[in-house]
Formats: sequence, structure tokens, C-alpha cells
Amino acid sequence: MERKLITRTTKLFCQAMFYRIVSPTLNKLVKGDLTEVQLSCLRFVNLHPEPSVGAVAEGLSFSNAASAKLIDRLVKKKLLIREEDQQDRRVLKIKLTVEGRELLTEIESIEAQQFATIMDRMKHEELEALTTGLTAFLKAALQDVSQLEEICLRCGRDHLADCPGNLLYREFTGKDKEKV
Repeated sequence: MERKLITRTTKLFCQAMFYRIVSPTLNKLVKGDLTEVQLSCLRFVNLHPEPSVGAVAEGLSFSNAASAKLIDRLVKKKLLIREEDQQDRRVLKIKLTVEGRELLTEIESIEAQQFATIMDRMKHEELEALTTGLTAFLKAALQDVSQLEEICLRCGRDHLADCPGNLLYREFTGKDKEKV
């Protein structure tokens, strides 16, 4: 396959992921009232028990100021709350509200259904080839730990030992990536 076609196919894949998985889910549940960035923040808070604003900033690769504003918007939407740390009142812990947790659960359920529908249309061999190709692409794209850290999903308590990111981390460092 020629490089231009591979490049175009990869871009189409990314667009398909957005338009077939992320966009319909957000539109169906929150009707444009939740951005992708806000959803990323909710996911991060869900996977990392009571992170600080600084931890959210680092996890999403934002400045502390941008993260604070993002969290403010989600607090106003009643999807997150801030609580003072009992040991250090200068530290604010960020938590999902009941509404935030319910929304995230529903979003993840719809996304899983969307993925399943698409994958059910594929043959077993095609799914294996896709996994192999995507893993090979990641390995070629990420040449050192710092590049891997830039795109790492920071999966927290959902960390998977056989995640391609963890497997690459192991190749670079000789050890598994620790749960955050």
C-alpha cells in the first residue's frame, strides 16, 4: 500500500472513531452540553481516586489554570465536586458526583455497544490484523518512554498489563507501568 493511501486510511480511521463512537454518544446523552475535553476530565477523575487539580492537569497535559477552569465548568454542571483534603486543607480533591458517575457509566455503555456493533461486522482474522497493525503502528510511532508518556491514557485503576502502552513501557524500561 502506498504511503499516501496509508496516511489517508489512518486519518479516516481516526475520523471514524470520532464520528461513529464519540460524537453520537455525546450528542445522544448530553446534546452538545459536554465537550470531548470535559469527557476526558470525567474519565480521568473516574480512573484516579480523588485527584488534585495538579494531577488532573498533568494527566490531561494541561496547565493548572486550564485544568482549574475545566473543573469549574464541570462543577457548575454538577458532574464533579471539590473537597478539601483532611490532612492538608490547601489541597482540593476532585470527585465525580452521583450524576457524573451515572453519565459516565451511560457513555461508556453506549461506546461499548458502538464498538461491539462495528467489531461484530468484522471477521476474526480482520480483528486480529487490526490489533496487530495498530500495535505495530504504536511501536513505530513511539520511540522512547517520554513519547509514550505524552499519549498514555493514564488508566489508573483500570490499568491493563497487556495494554500496548504497557507492553511498550516494559520494552523501554524492563518493568510494567505502575497503576496511578
